[in-house]
Amino acid sequence: MIKEEYNEIISGIVGILIISGIIMLIPIIPLVVYSEYAQLPFFLFSSIILLIIGGYFYRKYPLPEDITMKSAIVIASIAWLLISLIGTIPYLSIGMNIIDGFFESMSGFTTTGMTLISVLEICPRSILFWRSLSEWIGGIGIIFLFTILLKGSIGTWKLYRIEGREKFTISVKESIRNIMIIYTTLTIVCTILLYLSGLDVFDSINHAMTTISTGGFSTKTDSITNFSILTKIIIIMFMIIGAIDFALINEIIKLKIKKVISDPEFKAFIFIIIISILLVYILNSKEMSFSINELFNTISIVTTTGYTSGDILLWPNSTKVLLLILMTIGGCANSTAGGIKVWKLLILFKLLRRELKRLLLPPSIIMPIKIGDKTFDDEYLIKICTFFFSYIVLIFIIFLLLSINIPDTFGALSLAISSINNIGPAYYPIDKLDLFSKIILIISMWMGRLELFPVMAFIFEFIPETFKNILSRRFRKEYEYT
Repeated sequence: MIKEEYNEIISGIVGILIISGIIMLIPIIPLVVYSEYAQLPFFLFSSIILLIIGGYFYRKYPLPEDITMKSAIVIASIAWLLISLIGTIPYLSIGMNIIDGFFESMSGFTTTGMTLISVLEICPRSILFWRSLSEWIGGIGIIFLFTILLKGSIGTWKLYRIEGREKFTISVKESIRNIMIIYTTLTIVCTILLYLSGLDVFDSINHAMTTISTGGFSTKTDSITNFSILTKIIIIMFMIIGAIDFALINEIIKLKIKKVISDPEFKAFIFIIIISILLVYILNSKEMSFSINELFNTISIVTTTGYTSGDILLWPNSTKVLLLILMTIGGCANSTAGGIKVWKLLILFKLLRRELKRLLLPPSIIMPIKIGDKTFDDEYLIKICTFFFSYIVLIFIIFLLLSINIPDTFGALSLAISSINNIGPAYYPIDKLDLFSKIILIISMWMGRLELFPVMAFIFEFIPETFKNILSRRFRKEYEYT
Protein backbone atom coordinates (compact mmCIF):
# COMPACT_ATOMS: atom_id res chain seq x y z
CA MET A 1 0.00 0.00 0.00
CA ILE A 2 1.37 3.40 -0.99
CA LYS A 3 1.83 6.35 1.33
CA GLU A 4 -1.11 8.26 -0.20
CA GLU A 5 -3.47 5.41 0.67
CA TYR A 6 -2.33 5.42 4.30
CA ASN A 7 -2.95 9.18 4.40
CA GLU A 8 -6.45 8.62 2.98
CA ILE A 9 -7.15 6.04 5.70
CA ILE A 10 -5.88 8.35 8.43
CA SER A 11 -8.04 11.20 7.10
CA GLY A 12 -11.02 8.83 7.12
CA ILE A 13 -10.36 7.89 10.75
CA VAL A 14 -10.07 11.59 11.62
CA GLY A 15 -13.45 12.19 9.98
CA ILE A 16 -15.03 9.40 12.04
CA LEU A 17 -13.57 10.89 15.23
CA ILE A 18 -15.18 14.25 14.43
CA ILE A 19 -18.54 12.63 13.62
CA SER A 20 -18.39 10.57 16.83
CA GLY A 21 -17.64 13.68 18.86
CA ILE A 22 -20.68 15.46 17.42
CA ILE A 23 -22.96 12.46 17.94
CA MET A 24 -21.98 12.13 21.60
CA LEU A 25 -23.25 15.65 22.30
CA ILE A 26 -26.85 14.72 21.36
CA PRO A 27 -27.68 12.54 24.45
CA ILE A 28 -26.81 15.51 26.66
CA ILE A 29 -30.31 16.84 25.86
CA PRO A 30 -32.22 14.03 27.65
CA LEU A 31 -29.42 13.93 30.23
CA VAL A 32 -30.18 17.54 31.22
CA VAL A 33 -33.96 17.11 30.90
CA TYR A 34 -33.96 14.18 33.33
CA SER A 35 -31.13 15.59 35.54
CA GLU A 36 -28.84 12.57 35.05
CA TYR A 37 -25.62 14.49 35.65
CA ALA A 38 -23.67 11.38 36.71
CA GLN A 39 -23.56 10.46 33.02
CA LEU A 40 -22.47 13.93 31.87
CA PRO A 41 -18.67 13.35 31.94
CA PHE A 42 -19.01 10.17 29.86
CA PHE A 43 -20.71 12.11 27.07
CA LEU A 44 -19.36 15.66 27.34
CA PHE A 45 -15.69 14.95 28.10
CA SER A 46 -15.57 12.15 25.54
CA SER A 47 -17.05 14.47 22.92
CA ILE A 48 -14.61 17.28 23.70
CA ILE A 49 -11.60 14.94 23.54
CA LEU A 50 -12.76 13.43 20.24
CA LEU A 51 -13.38 16.84 18.68
CA ILE A 52 -10.03 18.19 19.86
CA ILE A 53 -8.10 15.17 18.54
CA GLY A 54 -10.12 15.10 15.33
CA GLY A 55 -9.77 18.85 14.81
CA TYR A 56 -6.02 18.77 15.39
CA PHE A 57 -5.34 15.96 12.92
CA TYR A 58 -7.87 17.33 10.42
CA ARG A 59 -5.46 20.16 9.63
CA LYS A 60 -2.68 17.64 9.01
CA TYR A 61 -4.82 15.08 7.17
CA PRO A 62 -7.66 16.96 5.41
CA LEU A 63 -10.39 14.93 3.74
CA PRO A 64 -9.25 14.03 0.21
CA GLU A 65 -11.12 14.78 -3.00
CA ASP A 66 -10.73 11.16 -4.10
CA ILE A 67 -9.72 7.86 -2.52
CA THR A 68 -8.84 4.42 -3.84
CA MET A 69 -11.24 1.50 -3.45
CA LYS A 70 -8.73 -0.15 -1.11
CA SER A 71 -8.79 2.91 1.15
CA ALA A 72 -12.60 2.98 1.03
CA ILE A 73 -12.79 -0.64 2.20
CA VAL A 74 -10.31 -0.07 5.04
CA ILE A 75 -11.99 3.17 6.16
CA ALA A 76 -15.39 1.47 6.26
CA SER A 77 -14.11 -1.54 8.21
CA ILE A 78 -12.21 0.54 10.75
CA ALA A 79 -15.03 3.09 11.05
CA TRP A 80 -17.56 0.56 12.35
CA LEU A 81 -15.06 -0.84 14.84
CA LEU A 82 -13.97 2.62 15.95
CA ILE A 83 -17.41 4.14 16.45
CA SER A 84 -18.56 1.01 18.31
CA LEU A 85 -15.50 1.24 20.55
CA ILE A 86 -16.16 4.93 21.21
CA GLY A 87 -19.82 4.09 21.79
CA THR A 88 -18.72 1.78 24.61
CA ILE A 89 -17.81 4.73 26.86
CA PRO A 90 -21.37 5.68 28.02
CA TYR A 91 -22.07 2.08 29.05
CA LEU A 92 -19.17 2.20 31.49
CA SER A 93 -21.24 4.70 33.51
CA ILE A 94 -23.76 1.97 34.41
CA GLY A 95 -21.12 -0.54 35.50
CA MET A 96 -20.69 -2.56 32.31
CA ASN A 97 -17.20 -3.85 31.60
CA ILE A 98 -15.44 -2.96 28.34
CA ILE A 99 -16.36 -6.16 26.47
CA ASP A 100 -20.02 -6.01 27.51
CA GLY A 101 -20.14 -2.31 26.64
CA PHE A 102 -18.47 -3.00 23.29
CA PHE A 103 -21.00 -5.77 22.63
CA GLU A 104 -23.93 -3.45 23.42
CA SER A 105 -22.43 -0.67 21.32
CA MET A 106 -21.70 -2.92 18.33
CA SER A 107 -25.19 -4.37 18.60
CA GLY A 108 -26.60 -0.86 18.50
CA PHE A 109 -24.58 0.63 15.66
CA THR A 110 -25.04 -2.49 13.49
CA THR A 111 -28.81 -2.37 14.27
CA THR A 112 -28.65 -5.94 15.56
CA GLY A 113 -30.54 -5.28 18.79
CA MET A 114 -29.01 -7.96 21.04
CA THR A 115 -28.68 -6.60 24.56
CA LEU A 116 -26.82 -7.58 27.72
CA ILE A 117 -28.86 -5.18 29.89
CA SER A 118 -31.32 -7.40 31.78
CA VAL A 119 -33.60 -4.65 33.17
CA LEU A 120 -33.96 -1.58 30.97
CA GLU A 121 -36.38 0.35 33.16
CA ILE A 122 -33.71 1.07 35.80
CA CYS A 123 -31.23 2.45 33.24
CA PRO A 124 -30.69 6.22 33.01
CA ARG A 125 -32.75 7.74 30.22
CA SER A 126 -29.64 9.19 28.61
CA ILE A 127 -28.25 5.65 28.23
CA LEU A 128 -31.53 4.38 26.78
CA PHE A 129 -31.48 7.31 24.36
CA TRP A 130 -27.85 6.54 23.44
CA ARG A 131 -28.84 2.95 22.61
CA SER A 132 -31.64 4.18 20.35
CA LEU A 133 -29.49 6.88 18.77
CA SER A 134 -26.75 4.36 17.98
CA GLU A 135 -29.27 2.24 16.08
CA TRP A 136 -30.64 5.29 14.25
CA ILE A 137 -27.09 6.29 13.23
CA GLY A 138 -26.31 2.67 12.32
CA GLY A 139 -29.43 2.43 10.17
CA ILE A 140 -28.42 5.37 8.01
CA GLY A 141 -24.77 4.27 8.17
CA ILE A 142 -21.69 5.78 9.76
CA ILE A 143 -19.91 5.80 6.39
CA PHE A 144 -23.02 7.41 4.91
CA LEU A 145 -22.62 10.25 7.44
CA PHE A 146 -18.92 10.46 6.63
CA THR A 147 -19.68 10.95 2.93
CA ILE A 148 -21.63 14.10 3.86
CA LEU A 149 -18.28 15.67 4.78
CA LEU A 150 -16.91 14.96 1.30
CA LYS A 151 -17.50 17.05 -1.80
CA GLY A 152 -19.44 14.58 -3.93
CA SER A 153 -16.39 13.27 -5.78
CA ILE A 154 -15.77 9.72 -7.04
CA GLY A 155 -14.38 8.97 -3.57
CA THR A 156 -17.84 9.68 -2.15
CA TRP A 157 -19.33 7.12 -4.53
CA LYS A 158 -16.83 4.43 -3.50
CA LEU A 159 -17.54 4.94 0.20
CA TYR A 160 -21.27 5.18 -0.45
CA ARG A 161 -21.34 1.76 -2.13
CA ILE A 162 -19.35 0.01 0.63
CA GLU A 163 -22.42 0.05 2.89
CA GLY A 164 -24.59 -1.53 0.22
CA ARG A 165 -26.12 1.70 -1.08
CA GLU A 166 -27.03 2.51 -4.66
CA LYS A 167 -27.62 6.00 -6.01
CA PHE A 168 -31.08 6.70 -7.40
CA THR A 169 -30.46 10.22 -8.69
CA ILE A 170 -27.90 11.57 -11.15
CA SER A 171 -25.41 12.57 -8.45
CA VAL A 172 -24.30 10.73 -5.31
CA LYS A 173 -24.57 13.94 -3.31
CA GLU A 174 -28.22 14.33 -4.28
CA SER A 175 -28.94 10.70 -3.37
CA ILE A 176 -27.31 11.22 0.02
CA ARG A 177 -29.35 14.36 0.63
CA ASN A 178 -32.61 12.68 -0.39
CA ILE A 179 -31.96 9.64 1.81
CA MET A 180 -31.20 11.87 4.79
CA ILE A 181 -34.40 13.87 4.25
CA ILE A 182 -36.50 10.72 3.82
CA TYR A 183 -34.94 9.01 6.85
CA THR A 184 -35.37 12.02 9.13
CA THR A 185 -38.91 12.77 7.93
CA LEU A 186 -40.04 9.17 8.45
CA THR A 187 -38.56 9.22 11.97
CA ILE A 188 -40.45 12.41 12.84
CA VAL A 189 -43.75 11.12 11.40
CA CYS A 190 -43.32 7.81 13.26
CA THR A 191 -42.61 9.68 16.51
CA ILE A 192 -45.79 11.77 16.17
CA LEU A 193 -47.96 8.74 15.40
CA LEU A 194 -46.52 6.74 18.31
CA TYR A 195 -47.18 9.67 20.63
CA LEU A 196 -50.78 9.94 19.41
CA SER A 197 -51.18 6.18 19.97
CA GLY A 198 -50.49 6.59 23.69
CA LEU A 199 -46.71 6.47 24.23
CA ASP A 200 -45.02 9.32 26.08
CA VAL A 201 -42.63 11.66 24.25
CA PHE A 202 -39.46 9.84 25.33
CA ASP A 203 -40.68 6.37 24.36
CA SER A 204 -42.11 7.70 21.09
CA ILE A 205 -38.77 9.22 20.04
CA ASN A 206 -36.76 6.16 21.02
CA HIS A 207 -39.03 3.63 19.35
CA ALA A 208 -39.33 5.74 16.22
CA MET A 209 -35.52 5.75 15.89
CA THR A 210 -35.21 2.01 16.43
CA THR A 211 -38.17 1.19 14.18
CA ILE A 212 -37.11 3.17 11.10
CA SER A 213 -33.57 1.83 11.48
CA THR A 214 -34.99 -1.72 11.81
CA GLY A 215 -32.84 -2.01 14.92
CA GLY A 216 -35.15 -3.29 17.62
CA PHE A 217 -33.78 -1.73 20.81
CA SER A 218 -36.64 -0.85 23.16
CA THR A 219 -36.83 1.18 26.36
CA LYS A 220 -38.78 -1.69 27.94
CA THR A 221 -37.43 -5.02 29.14
CA ASP A 222 -40.44 -6.80 27.61
CA SER A 223 -39.89 -4.95 24.32
CA ILE A 224 -43.25 -4.21 22.63
CA THR A 225 -45.30 -6.81 24.55
CA ASN A 226 -47.33 -4.41 26.69
CA PHE A 227 -47.96 -1.75 24.04
CA SER A 228 -51.46 -1.16 22.67
CA ILE A 229 -52.67 -2.78 19.46
CA LEU A 230 -52.69 0.63 17.75
CA THR A 231 -49.04 1.22 18.70
CA LYS A 232 -48.07 -2.22 17.40
CA ILE A 233 -49.86 -1.58 14.09
CA ILE A 234 -47.99 1.73 13.66
CA ILE A 235 -44.67 0.02 14.40
CA ILE A 236 -45.53 -2.78 11.93
CA MET A 237 -46.17 -0.19 9.22
CA PHE A 238 -42.87 1.62 9.78
CA MET A 239 -40.86 -1.60 10.12
CA ILE A 240 -41.99 -2.51 6.61
CA ILE A 241 -41.16 0.98 5.35
CA GLY A 242 -37.71 0.77 6.95
CA ALA A 243 -37.03 -2.50 5.08
CA ILE A 244 -37.94 -1.04 1.67
CA ASP A 245 -35.38 0.34 -0.78
CA PHE A 246 -34.84 4.09 -0.25
CA ALA A 247 -35.18 4.57 -4.00
CA LEU A 248 -38.71 3.14 -3.88
CA ILE A 249 -39.65 5.32 -0.93
CA ASN A 250 -38.44 8.24 -3.01
CA GLU A 251 -40.80 7.10 -5.81
CA ILE A 252 -43.69 6.78 -3.34
CA ILE A 253 -43.12 10.38 -2.25
CA LYS A 254 -43.29 11.40 -5.92
CA LEU A 255 -46.61 9.45 -6.12
CA LYS A 256 -45.19 7.09 -8.76
CA ILE A 257 -47.18 4.22 -7.28
CA LYS A 258 -47.31 2.20 -10.52
CA LYS A 259 -43.51 2.11 -10.65
CA VAL A 260 -43.37 0.94 -7.03
CA ILE A 261 -45.98 -1.80 -7.48
CA SER A 262 -44.20 -3.11 -10.60
CA ASP A 263 -40.78 -3.27 -8.91
CA PRO A 264 -39.68 -6.96 -8.81
CA GLU A 265 -37.93 -6.77 -5.44
CA PHE A 266 -40.83 -4.93 -3.79
CA LYS A 267 -43.33 -7.49 -5.10
CA ALA A 268 -41.14 -10.34 -3.87
CA PHE A 269 -40.74 -8.69 -0.45
CA ILE A 270 -44.49 -8.24 0.01
CA PHE A 271 -45.02 -11.82 -1.21
CA ILE A 272 -42.53 -13.10 1.41
CA ILE A 273 -44.34 -11.16 4.15
CA ILE A 274 -47.75 -12.57 3.18
CA ILE A 275 -46.49 -16.16 2.83
CA SER A 276 -44.60 -15.88 6.14
CA ILE A 277 -47.72 -14.73 7.99
CA LEU A 278 -49.76 -17.59 6.51
CA LEU A 279 -47.10 -20.17 7.38
CA VAL A 280 -46.80 -18.91 10.97
CA TYR A 281 -50.59 -19.09 11.26
CA ILE A 282 -50.62 -22.69 9.97
CA LEU A 283 -47.67 -23.87 12.07
CA ASN A 284 -48.93 -22.22 15.26
CA SER A 285 -52.61 -23.11 14.83
CA LYS A 286 -52.30 -26.45 16.64
CA GLU A 287 -50.86 -24.92 19.81
CA MET A 288 -52.11 -21.30 19.93
CA SER A 289 -54.56 -18.93 18.33
CA PHE A 290 -53.22 -16.39 15.84
CA SER A 291 -53.13 -12.87 17.29
CA ILE A 292 -51.54 -9.48 16.78
CA ASN A 293 -48.43 -10.82 18.56
CA GLU A 294 -47.85 -13.54 15.96
CA LEU A 295 -48.38 -11.00 13.17
CA PHE A 296 -46.07 -8.50 14.84
CA ASN A 297 -43.25 -10.95 15.54
CA THR A 298 -43.34 -12.37 12.02
CA ILE A 299 -43.01 -8.94 10.39
CA SER A 300 -40.37 -7.95 12.95
CA ILE A 301 -38.26 -10.93 11.89
CA VAL A 302 -38.89 -10.50 8.14
CA THR A 303 -37.79 -6.85 8.32
CA THR A 304 -34.84 -7.83 10.62
CA THR A 305 -36.02 -5.29 13.22
CA GLY A 306 -36.01 -7.72 16.11
CA TYR A 307 -38.72 -6.32 18.38
CA THR A 308 -40.67 -9.01 20.20
CA SER A 309 -44.25 -9.07 21.43
CA GLY A 310 -44.66 -12.03 23.74
CA ASP A 311 -42.25 -14.93 24.11
CA ILE A 312 -41.25 -16.51 20.78
CA LEU A 313 -39.54 -19.30 22.73
CA LEU A 314 -43.04 -20.70 23.38
CA TRP A 315 -43.66 -21.10 19.65
CA PRO A 316 -43.45 -24.61 18.08
CA ASN A 317 -40.02 -25.71 16.83
CA SER A 318 -41.26 -25.72 13.24
CA THR A 319 -42.13 -22.01 13.53
CA LYS A 320 -38.76 -21.26 15.11
CA VAL A 321 -37.02 -22.88 12.14
CA LEU A 322 -39.17 -20.81 9.78
CA LEU A 323 -38.08 -17.63 11.61
CA LEU A 324 -34.42 -18.60 11.14
CA ILE A 325 -35.04 -18.94 7.40
CA LEU A 326 -36.73 -15.52 7.34
CA MET A 327 -33.76 -14.04 9.21
CA THR A 328 -31.44 -15.09 6.40
CA ILE A 329 -33.59 -13.44 3.72
CA GLY A 330 -33.88 -9.98 5.28
CA GLY A 331 -35.30 -6.85 3.66
CA CYS A 332 -34.74 -5.03 0.40
CA ALA A 333 -31.41 -3.79 -0.93
CA ASN A 334 -30.53 -0.16 -0.21
CA SER A 335 -32.62 -0.22 2.97
CA THR A 336 -31.80 -0.28 6.69
CA ALA A 337 -32.64 -4.01 6.93
CA GLY A 338 -30.13 -6.83 7.34
CA GLY A 339 -30.01 -10.34 5.88
CA ILE A 340 -28.80 -11.41 2.44
CA LYS A 341 -31.49 -9.10 0.94
CA VAL A 342 -34.44 -10.00 -1.27
CA TRP A 343 -32.62 -8.70 -4.35
CA LYS A 344 -29.82 -11.27 -4.04
CA LEU A 345 -32.41 -13.98 -3.42
CA LEU A 346 -34.17 -13.04 -6.68
CA ILE A 347 -30.87 -13.26 -8.58
CA LEU A 348 -30.10 -16.69 -7.11
CA PHE A 349 -33.61 -17.93 -7.87
CA LYS A 350 -33.37 -16.74 -11.48
CA LEU A 351 -29.93 -18.36 -11.77
CA LEU A 352 -31.29 -21.66 -10.45
CA ARG A 353 -34.16 -21.61 -12.96
CA ARG A 354 -31.75 -20.89 -15.79
CA GLU A 355 -29.46 -23.78 -14.92
CA LEU A 356 -32.40 -26.18 -14.64
CA LYS A 357 -33.65 -25.14 -18.07
CA ARG A 358 -30.17 -25.52 -19.54
CA LEU A 359 -30.22 -29.22 -18.69
CA LEU A 360 -32.92 -29.68 -21.33
CA LEU A 361 -31.46 -27.32 -23.93
CA PRO A 362 -28.37 -27.33 -26.19
CA PRO A 363 -25.21 -25.98 -24.47
CA SER A 364 -24.88 -23.25 -27.08
CA ILE A 365 -28.12 -21.54 -25.99
CA ILE A 366 -27.50 -18.14 -24.38
CA MET A 367 -29.92 -17.34 -21.54
CA PRO A 368 -29.20 -14.02 -19.84
CA ILE A 369 -30.47 -13.32 -16.33
CA LYS A 370 -32.98 -10.49 -16.41
CA ILE A 371 -35.05 -8.93 -13.62
CA GLY A 372 -37.40 -6.18 -14.65
CA ASP A 373 -35.56 -4.06 -17.19
CA LYS A 374 -32.10 -5.02 -15.88
CA THR A 375 -29.88 -7.67 -17.47
CA PHE A 376 -26.92 -9.02 -15.48
CA ASP A 377 -23.58 -10.18 -16.82
CA ASP A 378 -21.66 -13.19 -15.56
CA GLU A 379 -19.30 -11.05 -13.48
CA TYR A 380 -22.21 -9.76 -11.39
CA LEU A 381 -23.68 -13.26 -11.06
CA ILE A 382 -20.33 -14.64 -9.87
CA LYS A 383 -20.18 -11.88 -7.26
CA ILE A 384 -23.65 -12.80 -5.95
CA CYS A 385 -22.80 -16.51 -5.84
CA THR A 386 -19.50 -15.79 -4.09
CA PHE A 387 -21.32 -13.70 -1.50
CA PHE A 388 -23.83 -16.47 -0.85
CA PHE A 389 -21.10 -19.09 -0.56
CA SER A 390 -19.14 -16.87 1.85
CA TYR A 391 -22.31 -16.22 3.83
CA ILE A 392 -23.07 -19.92 4.31
CA VAL A 393 -19.47 -20.79 5.19
CA LEU A 394 -19.25 -17.97 7.74
CA ILE A 395 -22.50 -19.02 9.41
CA PHE A 396 -21.10 -22.52 9.88
CA ILE A 397 -17.78 -21.17 11.21
CA ILE A 398 -19.55 -18.85 13.67
CA PHE A 399 -21.91 -21.67 14.65
CA LEU A 400 -18.95 -24.00 15.25
CA LEU A 401 -17.11 -21.44 17.38
CA LEU A 402 -20.21 -20.64 19.44
CA SER A 403 -20.84 -24.35 19.99
CA ILE A 404 -17.55 -24.62 21.91
CA ASN A 405 -19.07 -23.01 25.02
CA ILE A 406 -22.80 -23.00 24.29
CA PRO A 407 -24.35 -26.41 25.11
CA ASP A 408 -27.61 -25.69 23.24
CA THR A 409 -26.95 -26.53 19.57
CA PHE A 410 -30.15 -24.93 18.27
CA GLY A 411 -29.48 -21.86 20.43
CA ALA A 412 -25.93 -21.52 19.06
CA LEU A 413 -27.20 -21.78 15.48
CA SER A 414 -29.83 -19.11 16.12
CA LEU A 415 -27.18 -16.78 17.60
CA ALA A 416 -24.96 -17.25 14.54
CA ILE A 417 -27.80 -16.53 12.09
CA SER A 418 -29.22 -13.66 14.14
CA SER A 419 -25.90 -11.89 14.61
CA ILE A 420 -24.59 -12.06 11.04
CA ASN A 421 -27.98 -10.89 9.74
CA ASN A 422 -28.12 -8.07 12.33
CA ILE A 423 -31.50 -9.09 13.73
CA GLY A 424 -31.25 -9.68 17.50
CA PRO A 425 -33.72 -12.34 18.72
CA ALA A 426 -32.22 -15.78 19.32
CA TYR A 427 -33.19 -19.00 21.07
CA TYR A 428 -30.51 -18.68 23.73
CA PRO A 429 -30.30 -16.21 26.66
CA ILE A 430 -27.87 -13.40 25.76
CA ASP A 431 -27.04 -12.79 29.43
CA LYS A 432 -25.63 -16.34 29.71
CA LEU A 433 -22.96 -15.82 27.05
CA ASP A 434 -19.33 -16.33 28.01
CA LEU A 435 -16.53 -13.91 27.06
CA PHE A 436 -15.38 -15.91 24.01
CA SER A 437 -18.92 -16.14 22.59
CA LYS A 438 -19.44 -12.42 23.04
CA ILE A 439 -16.29 -11.65 21.07
CA ILE A 440 -17.36 -14.02 18.27
CA LEU A 441 -20.78 -12.33 18.10
CA ILE A 442 -19.18 -8.88 18.02
CA ILE A 443 -17.14 -9.91 14.98
CA SER A 444 -20.20 -11.52 13.39
CA MET A 445 -22.32 -8.38 13.82
CA TRP A 446 -19.51 -6.25 12.37
CA MET A 447 -19.11 -8.49 9.31
CA GLY A 448 -22.86 -8.70 8.74
CA ARG A 449 -23.36 -4.94 8.77
CA LEU A 450 -20.83 -4.45 5.97
CA GLU A 451 -22.13 -7.47 4.03
CA LEU A 452 -19.00 -9.59 4.57
CA PHE A 453 -16.67 -8.63 1.69
CA PRO A 454 -15.20 -5.34 3.04
CA VAL A 455 -14.39 -6.90 6.42
CA MET A 456 -12.97 -10.05 4.81
CA ALA A 457 -10.77 -7.91 2.55
CA PHE A 458 -9.68 -5.88 5.58
CA ILE A 459 -8.79 -8.97 7.63
CA PHE A 460 -7.25 -11.17 4.95
CA GLU A 461 -5.68 -8.57 2.65
CA PHE A 462 -5.03 -5.24 4.37
CA ILE A 463 -3.80 -6.44 7.78
CA PRO A 464 -1.29 -9.01 6.38
CA GLU A 465 -0.11 -6.46 3.80
CA THR A 466 0.40 -3.82 6.50
CA PHE A 467 2.41 -6.20 8.69
CA LYS A 468 4.45 -7.24 5.66
CA ASN A 469 5.23 -3.60 4.88
CA ILE A 470 6.20 -2.88 8.49
CA LEU A 471 8.50 -5.91 8.65
CA SER A 472 10.08 -5.19 5.26
CA ARG A 473 10.88 -1.61 6.34
CA ARG A 474 12.39 -2.81 9.60
CA PHE A 475 14.55 -5.45 7.92
CA ARG A 476 15.57 -2.95 5.24
CA LYS A 477 16.69 -0.47 7.92
CA GLU A 478 18.60 -3.21 9.78
CA TYR A 479 20.29 -4.24 6.53
CA GLU A 480 21.24 -0.63 5.72
CA TYR A 481 22.56 -0.17 9.27
CA THR A 482 24.77 -3.27 9.08
